[in-house]
Amino acid sequence: METSSNHIHINIGRQLGAGGLQLGQKLSEELGIKLYDKELINLAAKESGFVSEMFDKADEKSTLGLNNSFSLSAFVEAIQTGFGVNYMNAGRLFEIQSKVIRKIASEGSTIILGRCADYILRDYPNCFNIFISADMEDRIKRIRNSKLLSDIDNMTDDKVASLLAKGDRKRGSYYSGFSFKSWGAASSYDMCISSSKFSIDEIASIVKSYISTHF
Repeated sequence: METSSNHIHINIGRQLGAGGLQLGQKLSEELGIKLYDKELINLAAKESGFVSEMFDKADEKSTLGLNNSFSLSAFVEAIQTGFGVNYMNAGRLFEIQSKVIRKIASEGSTIILGRCADYILRDYPNCFNIFISADMEDRIKRIRNSKLLSDIDNMTDDKVASLLAKGDRKRGSYYSGFSFKSWGAASSYDMCISSSKFSIDEIASIVKSYISTHF
């Protein structure tokens, strides 16, 4: 494993709607470190020769569950929509994405959203692992403002909350299944913080202060 003591790696775990992406973007801009999110999926797809849609469907959703594979419905949909005729199990997808994460981490500093990056880079120096959460009311508001869901204006708050909870369960299953740690638990990270109690700017300032002091 080739690493550099000069490289800094900030790995951000997050609840849906808690502001993890916004934090990553702000840190990227202020520290001059590249942020990897969906782009990581495309890199993994290129690495494996599979189109990115296959990874997008599995992204932070697959676990080491029954037969170590995608759900049957996801597999059928992938075939029907032409996303690939070869069936890769979730473990293989994780292996490819892990290889990509280690490769980019060996080449320079990184900010990575989710995808078990804290676990994958556990042997790399200068890693700071953070988990950001928020009250449901604030998460719903952020999701509504983001317009990520095309029909969000027609959804009740209860419906949005249900979708967020479902997404969290998928992320938790993915993280726990591959890292063997507990998603969102304080013992799994260097810092857990709520964006309902601290603004994104304040959280970014705390992270930058730690980085400048310890790295």
